[in-house]
Amino acid sequence: MGVVGEQLDIDFVISTGDNFYPNGLSGIDDAAFDDSFTKIYTAPSLQKQWFNVLGNHDYRSDAEAQLSPVLKNLDERWFCVRSYVVNAEVAEFLFVDTTPFVDKYFTEPEDHVYDWRGILPREQYISNLLKANNVDLFMMGTITAYNT
Repeated sequence: MGVVGEQLDIDFVISTGDNFYPNGLSGIDDAAFDDSFTKIYTAPSLQKQWFNVLGNHDYRSDAEAQLSPVLKNLDERWFCVRSYVVNAEVAEFLFVDTTPFVDKYFTEPEDHVYDWRGILPREQYISNLLKANNVDLFMMGTITAYNT
């Protein structure tokens, strides 16, 4: 990854979820942050801003830990909030935490326990997300549609 970052002379890194596999972080003091992020992505080309969003595996422990500004204090590259827009001059990137849109994580969690703090009630979360990002209509897949 560092070689590609150098070849492309990247300005930032995008991580689209499942940041800490298989079960997210257990808290803001979880050694996995250091072991699976800070000590792994050490190439000079990767010492840029990282834009992260949560994935389903990140909800299997303390999802709020990855959203905490404490992690930014531990590693200044880290930035993670549920959903946001980044204007990178050549393009605008809309980061959307899509895990709350997937019904099976709520109805068929198998042996997993998900941390849904900040999400419930889902309908309100989705509505607020779309309004905050000035989205009038959001369609996902072939049957999910949300209108603000």
